[in-house]
Amino acid sequence: MSDVDKIIKENDYVISNSEYDNEKVIVLKESVDFLNWFLNDKNLYDKKIGFILDNDGIVKKMEVLYSFLKYYLSVKNKLNLKMEDYNDLFVKGYNNRFLEEALNQFTSSNKGGKFLRACLIALGYQSFGNEDDKYIPLGIALELFQTSILIHDDIIDKADKRRGLDTIPIKYQKIYEDPIKKGDNFEGKRKDIGNSMALCLGDLGFYLALQIIVKNYRNNENLDRVLEYYNDVAIKTCEGEMVDVILPFYEEFYGEDNDLESHVMEIYKLKTAWYSVVGPYVLGAILGGLDSNKVHILEDALINLGVAFQIKDDLLGIYGDEKHIGKSVTSDVSEYKQTILYAYAINTEYRDELLKYYGKHISNKEMDKVKEIFDKCGAREYANKTMDRLFEDSFKNILNLNFISLDKKKLLLGFAEFLRVRSK
Repeated sequence: MSDVDKIIKENDYVISNSEYDNEKVIVLKESVDFLNWFLNDKNLYDKKIGFILDNDGIVKKMEVLYSFLKYYLSVKNKLNLKMEDYNDLFVKGYNNRFLEEALNQFTSSNKGGKFLRACLIALGYQSFGNEDDKYIPLGIALELFQTSILIHDDIIDKADKRRGLDTIPIKYQKIYEDPIKKGDNFEGKRKDIGNSMALCLGDLGFYLALQIIVKNYRNNENLDRVLEYYNDVAIKTCEGEMVDVILPFYEEFYGEDNDLESHVMEIYKLKTAWYSVVGPYVLGAILGGLDSNKVHILEDALINLGVAFQIKDDLLGIYGDEKHIGKSVTSDVSEYKQTILYAYAINTEYRDELLKYYGKHISNKEMDKVKEIFDKCGAREYANKTMDRLFEDSFKNILNLNFISLDKKKLLLGFAEFLRVRSK
């Protein structure tokens, strides 16, 4: 028996970066192992990887994940280069030092993004017979929308970090930390200026995004449908944000809502599913000429994927690695964030114990107690089971999309698998 045969017999599957080369055989058993292995080795991006073996379901998921990763990295590179061009354009031509300073802060927030939403726009556009790059301005516009909504989010959450970097309010406080002249309440006014400038820059980003769409697609026959759908996604995102803002306050000071989990799920749909999954893919599809009567079919197929994505996010927000997720793992607790974990735990015998910590600025040691509570009461298990069911439903729904070609369907399935196993 050869070494490869022995490995094949003893393991679920084998990933090899050259065909049957015994010295380069890598044995992996889970999708998450493959994702970490692939992303942690920059040399793998342009290598051919073979899939050997034997557990058919696992291998197929690995194959579609690999296909998506190659597609994603290719598209991301194009979008990143174009974003750099736009960032340079945004800061040019200003003779006013304050505007130049502000736009530099805004463009710095455009860097370091994952470009997943823009990649979905690309995939949606190319799923309907288009192989060109006309999706790029629309993808850039949605990334600018995301930057802007996150800037506003940071003000609401009083966040210090975003993508591992200082938020715009914090950057402004650092720019203006040494006054030349004495005055009343400098510290308070400095903080207010940071928040106010961030608010203005978030607003500006929304209109820069719309400007890019109109300028690049003014002669496109689908422009009116793209703009209508883009605005619909933006409205849903703002609606979700409003519920997300008021619900923790209501929950903390006016008593628990009997329908708390349904409110949480509504936030997941409006704030995450629509602007992170459904909206980007359908926007790209509309730009690519998707028939109006198929829009709702795509929405229904993808909405559960967006909800599963947010549950995964909430689990990472509690159990993830700060270095990977780019924010404090205590922030959801200190902000009294309403999640599926909280909604489950608050209706168990551990309610009073949880409320000792929830909504308070806690240490990492106290955070371990919160994790313990979520584990003991079954909230973590419930969230994981709900998430897994939604992911499985999403895989089935995507497979049933009979008006999308098989190769593009595989990329969409790979995206779903990526969301399922990601660690940040």
